[in-house]
Amino acid sequence: MSVSHITMSSHWGREVRHKHITQGSKVLAVIFPGQNYSAERSLLDYAAKAAREYDCDILMLEYGYQSARVELKREEIGIVVDEGKAAVISLPEYEKYLFISKSMGTVIAGRIAEELGIGKKTSHLYLTPLADTIPLIQQSRGMVIYGGSDPLFTEQNSLEINGLPRTKVYRIDDANHSLEVGNVNESLAILMVIINLYHEYLRDALN
Repeated sequence: MSVSHITMSSHWGREVRHKHITQGSKVLAVIFPGQNYSAERSLLDYAAKAAREYDCDILMLEYGYQSARVELKREEIGIVVDEGKAAVISLPEYEKYLFISKSMGTVIAGRIAEELGIGKKTSHLYLTPLADTIPLIQQSRGMVIYGGSDPLFTEQNSLEINGLPRTKVYRIDDANHSLEVGNVNESLAILMVIINLYHEYLRDALN
């Protein structure tokens, strides 16, 4: 296993360092952070660790505004998409892609797969998606995990993705936008459930 960093300039005047872990795989798992949820936080960190257990190469993205420690403006999301796209295409092409994304990252992951024309060889793991992600989910395949008490993705939103033939949808009862509840022990128990779902997703995606 080899760990390196892809350093690129960004719109926000700060360099970004995307972590790239290689272990000779033909599959690349790309980790897309949320707006205020970095790739090192638990949901994405464990997803990356699980993908490594399945011998995938890993690309953990850092967004330019995160590196610059500034707030993201809504009109700048397209810039984040372009910079994420540049990171993906800076690597040799893989036979298969796993796009693992959280919150705003679900929009970015969906758009990058679409714009790069790699949708047919990409499987998505959408964690706590947004309403804006729904059209992207409807045309992709993989898994969605959302919280039953997440104000950013309502039960009405979930109805729009239920029954999709290529996407499994899991609701975590009472969980918020971080897929946590008020009690620490219960939140850890939920995390264990989610990690088991990661394994299910990876087995499905790599078959």
